[in-house]
Amino acid sequence: MKRHLPLLISVLLCTISLLSVMLLIYSIQEENNYKNPENLTSVQFIGTYQASPSDLPRDLTSETYINGAEVPSLILTGHFDHEIQDNEQLLFRLNNVRFKIYINGREYFSYGEKGTYPSFVKSPGNIWIGVMFPHITLQDEIKIELSSIYHNNLSISYNNFYHQIYKGDSGALFQFLLKNNFTKIFLGFFVVLFGMMLLGALMLLKILKTPISPAPFYLAFFTIVSGIWVLIDFNLISLIIPYGLFTNILDVICLSLAPLLLVLYMLNFVTGNARYFLFAVAYSLLGFLLFFILTQGCGILDGYELLTPLCILLGISSIVAFFCLLHEIRHNSNKTTRFILQSCCLCFLGAGDVVNYFLQIIPFNIWFITGFLLFMITQFIFVVRYLNKSINNAYLTRQLESELAQSRIAIALSQIQPHFLYNSLTAIKQLCAIDPIRAEKAVGDFASFLRGNLDSLSSSAPIPFEKELNHIKNYLSLEQLRFGRRLRIVYDIHANGFLIPSLTVQPLVENSVRYGVTKKINGGTVTISTKETENAFIVTISDDGIGFDPYKKQDDGRTHIGIENVRKRLYSQGGSHLSITSIPKEGTTAVITIYKGATEK
Repeated sequence: MKRHLPLLISVLLCTISLLSVMLLIYSIQEENNYKNPENLTSVQFIGTYQASPSDLPRDLTSETYINGAEVPSLILTGHFDHEIQDNEQLLFRLNNVRFKIYINGREYFSYGEKGTYPSFVKSPGNIWIGVMFPHITLQDEIKIELSSIYHNNLSISYNNFYHQIYKGDSGALFQFLLKNNFTKIFLGFFVVLFGMMLLGALMLLKILKTPISPAPFYLAFFTIVSGIWVLIDFNLISLIIPYGLFTNILDVICLSLAPLLLVLYMLNFVTGNARYFLFAVAYSLLGFLLFFILTQGCGILDGYELLTPLCILLGISSIVAFFCLLHEIRHNSNKTTRFILQSCCLCFLGAGDVVNYFLQIIPFNIWFITGFLLFMITQFIFVVRYLNKSINNAYLTRQLESELAQSRIAIALSQIQPHFLYNSLTAIKQLCAIDPIRAEKAVGDFASFLRGNLDSLSSSAPIPFEKELNHIKNYLSLEQLRFGRRLRIVYDIHANGFLIPSLTVQPLVENSVRYGVTKKINGGTVTISTKETENAFIVTISDDGIGFDPYKKQDDGRTHIGIENVRKRLYSQGGSHLSITSIPKEGTTAVITIYKGATEK
C-alpha cells in the first residue's frame, strides 16, 4: 500500500497532465467547420424585424446582428428560406425568452408564457425546443414574437434565436453541437472526473485514518464544481437534461460557489493580515450565495437578474484576493506555499470574463477555462507530492503508535520486576504470621499496584494526578514493608486538579527508592510535592540519597530507558517536560512541568 498507491497516483496524474497539454493544443484549432448532418438543415429567416408594430421595420440578413439595447422586444416578419414539410420539426434556441409564432396571421405555437412554469422563477430557461409544423411554403407569411425576460442579455438572446434555427431531428442536432463543442464538453467531463478521483483518494486516506488538512478537499470540490459549470453549455445541455429551470439555477450556484471554494482553498496557505481580507471575500461570496438561494426560493429575484451584481462582486473579490496572494508570495519563505499561491493566480484570468460579460467580445467563460486549465496542471504536482507525503506520514504515524504502545508495555512490565514481586510476597508472608491486619492491607496494596500497571496497558490517555498518586502510595507501602524505617516518605501536595500521562511519576519515585535512599546505611527520605504556577503544575520528586554525577555515564542498573520514555510521553502532550538534577552524596531531584494548556482538567 505504502509503495504502490503513490506510484499509481503519480502515473494517473502524469497521464492527466499530458492529456491536458494535448487538449490545450487541440483547443487552439478551429472547431466550427463541421458540416451539418444530412438529416439536419440550417434554416434562415428572411424578412424584417422591429421592436413593436409601430416601429420602422429593418431588413434581416444572414449577417444581421440585432442590438438588444435598441430593441427591448422583437417582432420578426417574413418567411423561412426552406419549405417545411408536413409534420416536420423545427428546432429553436430559446435563451430565456418568451416565444410566439404565427402562420398566415394565426397563432400556431407559444412557449414561456407566465403560468406555464413555477412561480418562484421568471424564465422557462435556456433550452432548445422542437416544434412540429404543418406544411409551410415559401409564400406563407411567418411572424415571430420574442420577449426577453432579462434585460442584461437581450442581444445574446435574440441573436442565439435568429442564427440557430434548424429543421430535422434533435439527435442529429445533438451530434452536430457535440462536434462543434467537443473541446469544452471533454474538458468539463475531464475536470469533473479528476475532481472525483481526487476526492475519492482523499476519502480513502480518511478511511485509513491518515491526517489530511482541509485544503485538498476544497481543491477537489472546487474542481468538481468548476467542471460542472463548464459542462453547463447551453448550446448542448438542454438536449441532455431537458429541465431549463434546473440548469439555470445550477449555473448560478456553480458560478457563485466555485470562487468561494477557491478562496477557502487559498486560506489554508495565507497568513497574517492577508487572511482577514480573504475571509472578508469568502464571507461576501457566501452571503451572496445565501441571498441568491433565499430570493430565488421566495420568487423575489431570479439568479440571472443577479448576474450583474455577481460579476461586480467577483471582479472586486478577484482584485482583493489577487493582491493578497501577491503580498503572501513576497513575504512567505516556504517554497511549496509560494508555488501553490502562484498557481492560484492563474485562476484570476477568470476576471477577464467579468470584463467580457459587459463587453461581450468573446465567449463568456473562455478566460476562466484557460486560467483554470493551467491552474489544474500546476496543482497536479502539488497533489502528487501531498498525497505521497500524507501516505508516508501515515505510515510513520502507525510506526510511532506501535512503538509507543510497546514502550507503554515495557514501562508497565518494568515496574513488575521479579525481585520486587518476590520481596513483596515474602514480606507479606512474614506479616501473615506476626500481624495479619497489616498483611491484609499489604495484599490490598499489592493487588492495587498490579491493577494500576495493567490499566496503563489499555489506555494512552492522561489520567488524574490523584490516580497516579494512589498508585505511588501502593508502591511505596510495599517497599516500606521491606525497608521499614530506612524508607521515609513525605507528601507535600498543594495541587492535584490536573491530568498526567500514566506511569510518569512512579518510575522516578522507584529510582529514588532503589538507587537513592536505600543505598545509604541509615536510609533516607523521599519527598513528593506538587504546586501550581500561573502557567503550569509542578511535580517534584526529591530524595536525600547517595545522588550521582550527571556528567558521568552510570552503570548502576538505573532505569534510564524508562526515564527517556517518560520524557517523550510528557513532551508529546503539549510540550511538558522532565528535568533531573543530582549532587553526589546529597541527593537527586526530578521536576515534572505539566503546562495547563496541555492536560489541565
